[in-house]
This record gives sequence, structure tokens and C-alpha cells, in this order.
Amino acid sequence: MPEWFLKTILILDTSWVFILSPAIFIFYFRKDYLALRFALITAAFFLYGTIIHPYLKEFDNGIYVYRYLVWALNDIAWMALIAYLGLKDKVYLWQCVLGQLVVIMAPILQLFRLVDRHLWDLSYSTYIYKTLLPFINIGTVVVCYLPLIYILTKDKKSPASTASAF
Repeated sequence: MPEWFLKTILILDTSWVFILSPAIFIFYFRKDYLALRFALITAAFFLYGTIIHPYLKEFDNGIYVYRYLVWALNDIAWMALIAYLGLKDKVYLWQCVLGQLVVIMAPILQLFRLVDRHLWDLSYSTYIYKTLLPFINIGTVVVCYLPLIYILTKDKKSPASTASAF
């Protein structure tokens, strides 16, 4: 296999993009462009984070300031873009609001980690940071899949409710 292909597979495997791929394909084939746009933007931000992660750690080696600022700004940029698209009816508004509610804790957690590590010189945030951040990412992926779950549950309820109406 070519080396670029193996690197691409490694990046996809180590990021949440791999988990979002089925949702992207399903929304594309169902022509659910609002959910597709939300999933694509989320996947793009996850992919961006995965690509810059080693370079950011190398750049911020021993300082431990810039990584938290970059991650907080990345989360805020995602929230701003999703909010803008939600207001312009380019993504589902309910999905936009749920995404905001899930991700709002991430920049707060990043900045708390920064302050805890440098201003207070404590380690209170270590376990909170390592525990909550994966849950926030999982919650974001779940929000990406919610339109699919809604479609599947709606399709199951429709025939039953129609049959009982007769």
C-alpha cells in the first residue's frame, strides 16, 4: 500500500471521523442535507483536530498553554458555525441547539484546565478533563446520529399508527 494511503487510514482510525462515516453516507443517500451538513462539519472539525494534534503538542511542548487555547477556539468556532447554519436553516435547529448544549462544556473545560495548570498550579482538572472530554466528543457524535434515530423511530411508528386508525 502507498504510504499516503496508510497515513490517511491511520488519521481516520484515530479520529471520530471514522465513527461519523456511516452517518455521512446514510444522510447523503437519504438526501437529508440538513443532517448531512451537520455531520460533515462536525467530521471536518474532528479531522482538523486529529491532523493538528501532534504538531500542536510539539509546538506547545513544556508550555501547555497554546493547546488549550487552540482547542477552546476550535470548539467555539464549531459552535459559531453550527449556530450560524442553524439560524440560516442549513442544519436542523433542534440539532444545532442540542449540539451547542453538548459542546458548551468543552471550551469551559479547556480554559479551566489552562487556569488550573498555570494560575493555580494545581491538578484538580486532570481527572475531570480526561473523563469529561471524551464524553463530550461521544455526545457530539450522538447528536450527529440523532436525525437517523428519529427517522428510524418515526418510520416504525407510522405504519402502526396508520393501521390502528382504521
